[in-house]
Amino acid sequence: MPTAAADHQGTDWPFPIAAHQRPGTYFWCPGSAFTREDIDWNLEQLHSAGFGFVHIIPIYGARGAESRFIQFLEPRWVEMLDYTVRRAKARDMFVDMTTGTGWCFGGPDLPPWAIDTRVQFDAASGTIRLVPGMRVKRAAPGGEGPMLNPFSPRAMEFYLERFSTALADPQLALPRAQYHDSFEYQSNWCDELFEEFQNRCGYDLRKYLPTFFDELNSEEGDLRARLKCDYRGVLAELHLEYIRRWSDWAHARGMLTRNQAHGAPANLIDVYAASDIPETEMFGAPDFPIPGFRRDPAMCRPGDCDERICMLASSAAHVAHPSGKQLISAEACTWLREHWHTSLAHIKLQVDLFFLTGVNQLLFHGTCFSPKDAPWPGWFFYASVHMDWRNAFWRDVPALTQYVARCQSILQAGQHANDVLVYWPIYDLWMDPKGLTIPLTVHRRDWMEHQPVGDIARFLLDWGFAFDFVSDRLLAQLTWESGVIRAPGGTYRAIVIPACTYMPEKTLEKLIELLEAGAPVIFEEKLPDDVPGLACLEERRTRFKKLLSRIPPRTVVARDNLTAALGAAGALRESMAQLGLRFVRRKVGENYWYFVVNHTAKPVDAWIPLAVPFASVTIFDPLTGRSGTLACRQRFPTAEAYLQLEPGQAVFLRTDPFPSEGPLWPYFQVAGDEIPLTGTWSIDFIEGGPELPRSYRSDQLTSWTEAPDARAQAFAGTARYTLGFTKPPLSVDDWYLDLGDVRESARVKLNGEDLGILVAIPFKLRVGAFLREGTNRLEIEVTNLSANRIRDLDLRKVDWKIMKDINIVNVNYRPFDASQWPVEKSGLLGPVRLIPLWRLKP
Repeated sequence: MPTAAADHQGTDWPFPIAAHQRPGTYFWCPGSAFTREDIDWNLEQLHSAGFGFVHIIPIYGARGAESRFIQFLEPRWVEMLDYTVRRAKARDMFVDMTTGTGWCFGGPDLPPWAIDTRVQFDAASGTIRLVPGMRVKRAAPGGEGPMLNPFSPRAMEFYLERFSTALADPQLALPRAQYHDSFEYQSNWCDELFEEFQNRCGYDLRKYLPTFFDELNSEEGDLRARLKCDYRGVLAELHLEYIRRWSDWAHARGMLTRNQAHGAPANLIDVYAASDIPETEMFGAPDFPIPGFRRDPAMCRPGDCDERICMLASSAAHVAHPSGKQLISAEACTWLREHWHTSLAHIKLQVDLFFLTGVNQLLFHGTCFSPKDAPWPGWFFYASVHMDWRNAFWRDVPALTQYVARCQSILQAGQHANDVLVYWPIYDLWMDPKGLTIPLTVHRRDWMEHQPVGDIARFLLDWGFAFDFVSDRLLAQLTWESGVIRAPGGTYRAIVIPACTYMPEKTLEKLIELLEAGAPVIFEEKLPDDVPGLACLEERRTRFKKLLSRIPPRTVVARDNLTAALGAAGALRESMAQLGLRFVRRKVGENYWYFVVNHTAKPVDAWIPLAVPFASVTIFDPLTGRSGTLACRQRFPTAEAYLQLEPGQAVFLRTDPFPSEGPLWPYFQVAGDEIPLTGTWSIDFIEGGPELPRSYRSDQLTSWTEAPDARAQAFAGTARYTLGFTKPPLSVDDWYLDLGDVRESARVKLNGEDLGILVAIPFKLRVGAFLREGTNRLEIEVTNLSANRIRDLDLRKVDWKIMKDINIVNVNYRPFDASQWPVEKSGLLGPVRLIPLWRLKP
């Protein structure tokens, strides 16, 4: 098993790590209250902890700091932006920024035709009227105002004029990228909709308004569905153009774009693909069956963490973006737990979940710019995991950021090695006669969970097929060349069409073109029945029926036969999925790289077939940086590598076409009963606040909140646990040191040797090389959460909630009161054990 103290292993990480491989963080800037000194101080804290970039989001300010506020885009604000970008670059960091404040786009001085707009229908007169929608959420000074209309490309052009003027100086240091947050506009109409609708659909929607809005008339249900489908398609195209105008503006100034498409009532794949760096997110706390994983429902939101939704962003990059430019980012850890209840172990597991969806550039959600003179807990943002140097866990954050950087250095290399494309039949959603727009959010997931495309995606994940989603628009760019399906971003072996009712005739024609050229196109269960929408309906239906007649019956495959059909097409299936292992597969030169994660309840200790040919496999542990050659054997039709992986662990595997000359990776099996380490522990509080409690001694490992000094109940920080023990008189090959229950991270030292920082499950490492005959000295520095210190502030009624606007709410968006929290267990709870090991030769 990979450990911090594994012997005779390589320590050189295979890829260099630069700023864009290190994680970033959302950098909320209250009141834009910058000073040069505070900018430098904030950047230095982040840089020293292993961060590679910050994403500036100006928001509302802090009470009492009004004199420091800087108006958004005013000359002083632009000066501070320039300074931040330059000072970040001096630290080998970079900066992104939101093209606005808070979210979504919007602000002052927008004309009525450019603002977020909703439609109301007057049945008596048969006319509509438009009413204002949302205002910018969490706006900064100078950014207040209505949201922009996301279906109006000309509104985007008007909006960007303000930025063009403010950022016009050619000597200005600009951010790497501009950013657009997830779609939270309320618009369902725009001033130019009727004109755009007629231009794109060929008929006048105004003639059908009574039918369009009257959902009680069931006799016209099909007509209404077709009108709504055309309406939704037009809005989708307009929003796509809206994003493209913004992206073109950024490119003209040498900047990239990052966009969160989710939430939009559009084809998300197309909208993600319209930016340079598509960005996804999860919301709330996912659950895992991993032993030792804790998820207190009272401190969590339900986990809106559907990996299939996140894969829409990575699919857009994989299919549409040229190889080598496939950055996929994620807003990570939004509301992962209640305030100050998120541990580094919680974060690491969600990080792995993101990586499994194709993400390769993480931004933590997040960090709040805070002046150096702000009292604890500093300035803060209400939905954050508080990735902040005032948070107790900051002491061990460098171990987590190093893990992320190592992972991302590999996940950004080469290109994806996915074999299957899954068509997303969005017209089945759009042909709904009810409602107006259909927002595709991460919260309400029926559009994925209860659709055949979601079922197919889950099936492929469970059976070990690596795949991407493809839209109608991107499918039109595919070609069949040299035995592969070629997209701008890579090649594939097969296309799967989930059972669907509606499909544009142009999409069906393209599929037939590919099919007749030799490409494997697999229709699951059935062929589509009809075309969507109303425009030129009979003409398109006639053409559609003729196209259907050209599809041979063999292309329609039942679900039970889908794996065989994909295998016949040459798609690779990774049988490790049958053990519950999840993976990402990439290709770098002659090597395949696998990111393999065990999120199950059981350890894996087995020969694992890999679907690609190889002569040897090297394992890399991103937590420790160590590597070694795995035992391999040939078993027709594939070769196998022997893998030991504990629940919660993640590793990289590199296949090589030739035998490896590197050091062998050691394998172990338990050689006997575990041996508890008993005796009297010395507990010394060494770092943290509000005060350091008095040291104490104990024969039992219990939460330090039960220490004799009552101040320990409010303490957030680090305590050192010291124990002398005698090495057990057993002749074995090695020993695990298992720390048991750790609240929440630990630094381990044995006989003066630093063995590493443990921030994730399992909290154990190999220590045989450091044990001495006779007496040994064990030191474990454990850092807890900041929750008890926040609880103490509210118990003492300290006025610390100083932020304007929403100030602070709890995980369920209710008034925040930490005085009602239970005291969180803290420190080393154990039991701490030595586990004897024999070397295993597979």
